[in-house]
Amino acid sequence: MGVLIGLGNSRQLLLVQLFLNGLNISLDIYFAGVLDWGVEGIALGTIIAEWSTVIFAVWLIMRELNSRRERGSEFWPRSRLLDGAALKKMLAANRDIMIRTLLLVFSFGFFINQSAQFGDIVLAANHILLQLISFAAFFLDGYAFVVESLVGSSLGAKRRDSFDIAVKRSSILALVTAAVLALLLLLFGDSVVAVLTDIEPVQAAAQGSLFLAAIYIFFSFAAFQLDGIFIGASFTRQMRNAAILSIAVFLAAWWILMDRFGVNGLWWAMIIYVAARADALLLFYPALSKSIDA
Repeated sequence: MGVLIGLGNSRQLLLVQLFLNGLNISLDIYFAGVLDWGVEGIALGTIIAEWSTVIFAVWLIMRELNSRRERGSEFWPRSRLLDGAALKKMLAANRDIMIRTLLLVFSFGFFINQSAQFGDIVLAANHILLQLISFAAFFLDGYAFVVESLVGSSLGAKRRDSFDIAVKRSSILALVTAAVLALLLLLFGDSVVAVLTDIEPVQAAAQGSLFLAAIYIFFSFAAFQLDGIFIGASFTRQMRNAAILSIAVFLAAWWILMDRFGVNGLWWAMIIYVAARADALLLFYPALSKSIDA
C-alpha cells in the first residue's frame, strides 16, 4: 500500500483493497458458514486472503516499476539499494513516524481509559462515537493519501506551482468533506447510534455527545491533511516533534477540563488535541514550503 501510494497509483491501490476484502469475506463465509469450521475457518480464510493479496500486489508493483524503468538499466541496482546514507535516512523516517503513531494510539487509548472512569455506559457510548469518527477518517484519509503522492512528486521535481495547487485543492475538498460528514452526524447520528446499540442508556449517552463528536470530525481534517503533506515531503522529524507538542497540550487540557466538566470536558480535551495536532504542524509548515525552492 505504501509503495502504491508513493507511486500515486490510487487505482491499483483500490484494486488491491477490493481483492483483499472480497477474497477474505468470501473465504470466511465459505469456511466458517458453509463448512462450519468456526473460528479456525475464519483464521484460515484471513491467512489465505492476506498472502494471496501480497502475491497479487507484488506482481502489480513489479509490473509498474518495470514499466517505469529506463531501457537497459538494472532493475535492482545494488549501489542504490545498499546506499548507506539513504538507508539511514529511511530508518530515521521510520523511527519518527513510529513515535508519532505511538503517541496517536496513546491518545485514543487514554481517552478510552478515562471514559471508563464514568462507568460502563459512558465507556460503551464513547466507543460507539469513536467508531463513527473512525468511519469519517476513511474519507478524510483519502485526501491525505492523494496529497502525500502529489507533494512528493512536486518536491522531487521542484515544482512550486504543482505543490501549491495540490495542497490548496486537496485541503478545500477535505474541508468540505469534513463539514458534510459533521453535518450528517448531527442530522442522522441518533438513528445511526440506535442501529449500533439497542441498549437505551448507552443510546442516550452517545446521542448526548454527538455534537462534540461532530465538532471533532470537522476540525480533524486539518490534521489529516498536514500529516499527508509532511509525509509526502519526508518531514518526519517535524511530525514527531509536533506529535510530542500536541500530546502535551492534550494532557494539559484533560487535566484542566475533565474534573470540572466531566465527560464533556474529556471530549473537549480531544477536540483541543486534534486542533493542536494541526497547529503544531503549522509551526513547521513554512520550513517545508521553503524546501521546494531550495
